[in-house]
Amino acid sequence: MLRIIFLLLPIVLSGHAVSTHKDFRFIELPESINKDSDKILSDGEIKYDLAQALYALNTAYSGKKFLPKGEFETLVNNIEGLSGSMTAADLCARIDHFMSAVSDNHLSAELKGERCDKSRNMRRGQVGKNFYAKSEVPWKTEIAKRKNKTALLISITYFPSSTNPVWNGFLEGVQQKLPAADLVILDMRGNGGGDDSKGYELSTLLAGSKLKDPYAKQWTNSTPESMQLFVNLFGYFARARKAQGKEVPNYILELRDQFVEKRNKALNGEEIEEPSEEDRGGEFDWEKSIKKPIYILIDAECASSCESTTDFFEYNPLVKTVGENTAGCIHFGNNGIVVLKNSGIFLHMAISYNSYVDGRFIEKTGIKPKIPVPAGKDALDYAWDDFFRLLAPPRGGG
Repeated sequence: MLRIIFLLLPIVLSGHAVSTHKDFRFIELPESINKDSDKILSDGEIKYDLAQALYALNTAYSGKKFLPKGEFETLVNNIEGLSGSMTAADLCARIDHFMSAVSDNHLSAELKGERCDKSRNMRRGQVGKNFYAKSEVPWKTEIAKRKNKTALLISITYFPSSTNPVWNGFLEGVQQKLPAADLVILDMRGNGGGDDSKGYELSTLLAGSKLKDPYAKQWTNSTPESMQLFVNLFGYFARARKAQGKEVPNYILELRDQFVEKRNKALNGEEIEEPSEEDRGGEFDWEKSIKKPIYILIDAECASSCESTTDFFEYNPLVKTVGENTAGCIHFGNNGIVVLKNSGIFLHMAISYNSYVDGRFIEKTGIKPKIPVPAGKDALDYAWDDFFRLLAPPRGGG
């Protein structure tokens, strides 16, 4: 969910001293990133990395404002209490353990792409695998038949940026196959999120018009440091592509440059222009809709933009969700990164906060499906079964 020369005080970077005059440069992506989990960090190196973590939490993280009372203060106190020599892996595990205790499922510490707190309770999907195996292309549309009825199966396995060319042909493919279908099944099992723009476009296409969604206006932090988290994110993506000997896609460079521009505006005290929150429409209109049942398959690994995409369908009466509770990574969103200088620990943290109009709070609980599926059963089968149940004539007579 992605919605003049300025003089700065210098940062003292020599040795392990941490200047009291910090700015966004204190949390810039380091020139090189440690990949040795067993690297032993000195007390001074740890203090420096902890100062970076605390600075980012205090200046960029939306949880400072929106976590339940006392949670942010406890998190900061716990991190401040770390000291002494330890390995990068040990430091990461301790930070991640403290982060896992707060009511924000996105907030995490990682090394080499894996979360460090092994006791962290991240649920796994238990209602069948997505019908489409994840690959370079995150979506697939196909026609399936059962009992002489035809379903349009739509799979979205993850949500790359809406400007990524991998989305070319997605909505066109849905439109092309819709007329032949008796029902639509959107499979988002295992989808860990990303940019939900295409999810919203799909919800609009299937409703036939823009529907209201269940969210209040999103709050977004607009400090230079919060923008730097995304300069780091897209800068890291570009660096990783180069390291693999691959060309860096233009959309990654453009996104990085957009956040550089936003950061510089924030430094100058200028207002950062966010995408306008246009009226997303109103009530469902049957005549404009596809007039066909829609089933959305969800599981415990459906997270973040997978969950917001599910919510975009909330006011469409043609829709039933099928599966198990989603991950519950919905309230804290738009996540950037800080990479700690000495340890190479990646901190993932949100700069935005999403609330529901009706006040519900489902972080770490997730969206409850309308049709629950027992563990070990396949949600796709349950969707088909419900469709055929609706077609069956009522028993008995009058």
